[in-house]
Amino acid sequence: MDAGEAVTLWASVESLVVVHNVAKRHNVGTMARSATAFGVSEIVLVGRRDFNAFGSHGSTSHLRFRHFHSLSQARHYLKEERNCDICGVEITDGALSIADHPFRKSTAFLLGNEGTGLSAKECEICDFFVYIPQYGCGTASLNVTVAASIVLHHFGGVTNSVKGLHFQS
Repeated sequence: MDAGEAVTLWASVESLVVVHNVAKRHNVGTMARSATAFGVSEIVLVGRRDFNAFGSHGSTSHLRFRHFHSLSQARHYLKEERNCDICGVEITDGALSIADHPFRKSTAFLLGNEGTGLSAKECEICDFFVYIPQYGCGTASLNVTVAASIVLHHFGGVTNSVKGLHFQS
């Protein structure tokens, strides 16, 4: 593949966020804010449809939301209709460092519950896993909204389809 083909390939790549089993409903609003900032095309809600938009600062009006009752329905949509890889963000055996940019095509990111991480059912629908390298000691986990922001920023940097905006105050 030459450079022109690579640019064309990545120009059509999208990121999505899958929200399932998030304990603190206001975290969905904050994730929506980050999703908007990093060019996410859609948030897929699984299970509960409602969420607290606190923290979104109006960003929910710039995103598409789609709801499914089950993980299997969401997986079917993401794989068959959107042709996405499903990437679990989890510290687990076999997880790839986000710094290695392991993405091949449009990707839906599934982040774990704030307290328990990804469940066995959530892990079953994932094609691969990434983790966020940490350099300090004291905790092995990040807040789900912080983790989402880091992963989405890395994905956007890989696709490089849009030069980021620089906002001045």
